[in-house]
Amino acid sequence: MNGRIQWQRAGLVLFDAVAVALALYAGYMLRFEFAVPAADAAQYLLVVPAFVAVRLVLFAVFNLYRGILRYASTTELQAIFFSTAAGSLLLAAANALVIPLIPAVEGAPSHLGHLQRVPWSVVCIESLLTLLLVGAIRFSRRIVVSAIFTPQGGEDETRRVLIIGAGDAGEAVARQMRQAVPRVFVPVAFADDDPRKLGRRIHGIPVAGRTDSLAALIARFRADEVLIAIPGIRPARLREIVAQCEHAKVGFKILPSVQDVFAGRVSVSQIRPVEIEDLLGRDEVQLDLPPERNYVAGKTVLITGAGGSIGSELCRQILRLGPARLVLMGKGENSIYELIAELTPQRGGTALEAVIGDVRDRGKVEAVFAAWRPQLVFHAAAHKHVPLMEAHPDEAVKNNIIGTRIVAEAADASGAEKFILISSDKAVRPTNVMGATKRVAEMIIFCLAERSRTQFAAVRFGNVLGSRGSVIPLFKRQIARGGPVTVTHPDVTRFFMTIPEAVSLVIMAGANPEQRRLYLLDMGQPVRILDLAHNLIRLSGLEPDRDIRIEITGLRPGEKLTEELLTAAEGVRATDVGKLFITEPEAVDCVRLEHAVAELSALAAACDADGIRRVLHALVPDFTNQGC
Repeated sequence: MNGRIQWQRAGLVLFDAVAVALALYAGYMLRFEFAVPAADAAQYLLVVPAFVAVRLVLFAVFNLYRGILRYASTTELQAIFFSTAAGSLLLAAANALVIPLIPAVEGAPSHLGHLQRVPWSVVCIESLLTLLLVGAIRFSRRIVVSAIFTPQGGEDETRRVLIIGAGDAGEAVARQMRQAVPRVFVPVAFADDDPRKLGRRIHGIPVAGRTDSLAALIARFRADEVLIAIPGIRPARLREIVAQCEHAKVGFKILPSVQDVFAGRVSVSQIRPVEIEDLLGRDEVQLDLPPERNYVAGKTVLITGAGGSIGSELCRQILRLGPARLVLMGKGENSIYELIAELTPQRGGTALEAVIGDVRDRGKVEAVFAAWRPQLVFHAAAHKHVPLMEAHPDEAVKNNIIGTRIVAEAADASGAEKFILISSDKAVRPTNVMGATKRVAEMIIFCLAERSRTQFAAVRFGNVLGSRGSVIPLFKRQIARGGPVTVTHPDVTRFFMTIPEAVSLVIMAGANPEQRRLYLLDMGQPVRILDLAHNLIRLSGLEPDRDIRIEITGLRPGEKLTEELLTAAEGVRATDVGKLFITEPEAVDCVRLEHAVAELSALAAACDADGIRRVLHALVPDFTNQGC
């Protein structure tokens, strides 16, 4: 392969040499109207080696022999321009200052005895023609392919694409579509709401109209697909475009985030289907930990529940912050094994430790703290499935309450710097055992915070898209089976966030030095689950209640219509980080809490569900368990 590349480069050098010689020859011919005097013809033969040598050396200096012809772009065009300009300046200087100093050759014919300056018009013509010829050589392959290429598989396998957004992202993906071999996607038009762009052309493709006339544009250009190339498009606007595409019965896809556009990573390969996450009623919150607030670097970090959706994403994001050691603790050996295998190539200088263990096992937890003495603890281990915890409240108590107390007390005893509890919006005025046990877990760490040097905090957020057991994977499975899609109540609403958002919130909360704090994210407006079901069915290319039936099943035990993030007694104030907020948790009677937790532990050991609910009602006054 290297030999082939060397031959290609040698051939390119030869073509450039011929191009320069032809450009100089054409300069003489044009200057003397195709009747070049003998003296000037002889002069051409004497100076052409110098012109060729100077040009080739500067082409090499400007890296024109390191590129690949099929990927020639404006970068090569700039290099051709600047190398040609530099060569022209150098040759002009030699023509003006060096040639007059060359002595005459004795005994030579008169027209060869003394070298004269090259006519300045010849120098100018040579410069322009060299620029054109060398540029043509570089772009010839792209021009020929674009002109004569016929997509493989014929017209039936070629997708005509209408691109929404005539900005940088739309231009980049249109360019790549036109360059692709074989050409599967053919951009036929742009739609854009900027009046300054309407009627213009990008790579020969017209900016044909606004997005409010999308159906007409789709029909006019016979588009098979619509590509949404507006990075950072707002969910409400995206929903409008998707609705128009569905009405026109064409497929629709979307480009990646604005970060990918700025990083130059926009490509045809990154076109993806519109996901339900794109249609949520708020923009995704980006929370990046500034380097000066990186409290993770060089520390030993323990993550419980590391194999779960939140725990595994915590591991990924924390690893990027450069901890000295990352201890991954979880009950499921397969999930921990797979996570270690995923993280090992990315770990850099971080030591990874896998621990298979249960947070309810005090001996195991204390052994982990004794072995690695973690400075930062992220407690993500929890039972979270509302109906299952209604049926098995003893397990909710053992895991969410007793497990949290064991890990928190071990962190306090070992002198950990920070302990972050992953809580839930279901802890606010809970109507189910799961939410009540998470509320008690918050109480436990806030009581510990009153006498501990460890900084204790809890992070409370809503439903996490894509997590195990969340509603969207359930809806997708039901749609794949042909329905029905089950919704518990037509008016039930929930807050939603993506897994990376939830985890970045947790990490940002840990950067705050305050003790005994409860954090939450401004999650915008709650989303109606019935609307979510309709959108997901449509994104699957189907029609609700025609192709896929939606069935209302009734609220499950412990489920409520709406979720909240704050109780009436909890005030809220903004932090210095975007949409991250901090609250003062309610006061807790820690002595009473200690007795209640001991009683709950005994009741859980006896599997006394009624007794557990009785104690939870007494401990959490606003706990209303509709499923009892």
